[in-house]
Amino acid sequence: MLLILKYLYLFVMPLSLPSLPKSSLLVLFLITFLFCSQANAQILNIERSRVQRDTANYFTGKAGLNFSMFNRNAGEDNPNNYLQLTFDGSLAFISARHSYLLLNYYNYLLVNYDSKAQRNTVASTGYSHFRTNFNFRQPLSYELFAQVQTDRARGLELRALAGGGIRYRLLRTNNSTIYVGAGVMHEHEEWENPGEEANIIISDLLKSTNYVSLKTKLNEYVSTEGIVYYQVGYADVIEKFRNRVSGDITLLVKLTNRLNLRTNFNCVYEDEPIVPITNFVYSISNGVEVKF
Repeated sequence: MLLILKYLYLFVMPLSLPSLPKSSLLVLFLITFLFCSQANAQILNIERSRVQRDTANYFTGKAGLNFSMFNRNAGEDNPNNYLQLTFDGSLAFISARHSYLLLNYYNYLLVNYDSKAQRNTVASTGYSHFRTNFNFRQPLSYELFAQVQTDRARGLELRALAGGGIRYRLLRTNNSTIYVGAGVMHEHEEWENPGEEANIIISDLLKSTNYVSLKTKLNEYVSTEGIVYYQVGYADVIEKFRNRVSGDITLLVKLTNRLNLRTNFNCVYEDEPIVPITNFVYSISNGVEVKF
């Protein structure tokens, strides 16, 4: 299973941009360079890539790419230069009864990229997630999922998990949908202890995983989607439950049929981190999203 997950993590999705006039391309690059911001939290929003259409047996996907370069002074003769790249992409296959999703995210931040002596990778975070939803058109459906993840900025060398559960549709109207999900999973984590060099702490937990998700269309051009997760498992090493609450909300503004402006906020809170790190982390990002 881990080998399969690692192959998914290395998956690269081809992207074909539609032909755009020069003015549209200029706007695209200005948005990407001037408004791109990214912190170190990373929350997987599975609802972002779910598809609800009446047709079947087709592929669909979308991808977003943010790139930025900037500098800050660390002293009169010691400027710091930054290079950042963020990729967010998904691919789905929808059959008559079941759906299959592959979600990918990667964020990379390099400081002093123009100096070998001072070059330093500040952030290298990402995940790859595969999910199957059986009988997804029914109010009650079933899910299987697997994921690999890394967050070097926080000391997370590897998170690998696999599990399954049920998914129930609470509400569906022309403009809004609400779902709840509950299941179990096995989670394997490898953390680097920030207080000790070359010391990797390993955790293996059986967890309950639950979520509530919402999608709503505010008008013809603006829509929003959000999800809240709650995961809990008992850790024998501390004789306590480890609780994790995370949330993700996205605001989408339609620019063209294939191009959206996207603003996203997500956060994570853990009451009993495996290593002594910040309990609460968050991320705010602005960028563009291309559908194909």
